[in-house]
Amino acid sequence: MTHFQELFIRNLRFYRKKKGISQQAFSEKISVSPNYLNAVENGKNFPSPEVIQAIISSLEILPYQLFLEECSASFSNDSSFSGDLKNTMVIQELTDIKQKLIKELDGVIGKIYC
Repeated sequence: MTHFQELFIRNLRFYRKKKGISQQAFSEKISVSPNYLNAVENGKNFPSPEVIQAIISSLEILPYQLFLEECSASFSNDSSFSGDLKNTMVIQELTDIKQKLIKELDGVIGKIYC
């Protein structure tokens, strides 16, 4: 399993559990079998772009959040991260989201006025 896949799996579990959704319920929500979702979360399968789209839509997150190295999933329960480091990481993630939203809004406004 690649590092990329490990990040995806860790973050997928984190966001699914953060929403309080079981594997069974989540598999139904994204239209895959429970066995397939279990295989994804155990690194035996990697989802197609269509399934990734269903995952991010269902979890109401941005696609890149499934691939963040320093996602909340990696430090939320780790006491080795100081409060200041956690705050810095959260602020950086929020700043990244803000910049993405600004770019998207600029694009929408540009389409309206062009």
